[in-house]
Amino acid sequence: MKQKITDIHTLQENASYSRIYLDDSPTVVIPSKLVEKFGLRIGLEIKADVIDKLILADETMCAKTYALELLRENIYSKKQMTYQLEREGFRKESVEAIISELISSGHIRDRLYAEKWVKRRIRSNPRGRILLKQELIEKGVDRETAVLVVDAIKVEDEKKLALQIAQKQSKKYKNLSMQVAKRRLHGFLARRGFESETIMQIIEKVL
Repeated sequence: MKQKITDIHTLQENASYSRIYLDDSPTVVIPSKLVEKFGLRIGLEIKADVIDKLILADETMCAKTYALELLRENIYSKKQMTYQLEREGFRKESVEAIISELISSGHIRDRLYAEKWVKRRIRSNPRGRILLKQELIEKGVDRETAVLVVDAIKVEDEKKLALQIAQKQSKKYKNLSMQVAKRRLHGFLARRGFESETIMQIIEKVL
């Protein structure tokens, strides 16, 4: 049922918002910039839920603009983008609508994000597949995608990576007994996510 806008007051505590009175009742608080944008004026007949929908539509558009600006600079997972939008104060309804749209349009692709993240990680701070999976999941990538991406790393490539790390690290153990050196190198590689079988093979080559 339509009601008549009988008054529009700017909030004293926050001039960027206005309160709209429908049939002399303070019904809706709306960003002041939207009053003119939507042509809201005293005497206009409108439904309260229509005003709510207009507010949500505008907020969703703002959320999309903000998300696209972020995506120009970097790749985001679904979880990361959701966090960024919520941190900016966008409502759940707007966030869910935009996330769904960005996934459909291909702007958010968790697999692409995971692949690029793994490449950067291996290049800048190498890790084994166990830890890479764990870190991807912690970043919000679903387990299935994390497993798919990390398992695409060839065993031979992972062993070469582990060997490079072990050769560098083993230099720190040259004054230790063989037993102690092996134990420390094993722990070092395990903490970086390499599997036990790989670790044992690398230790035999290095020490």
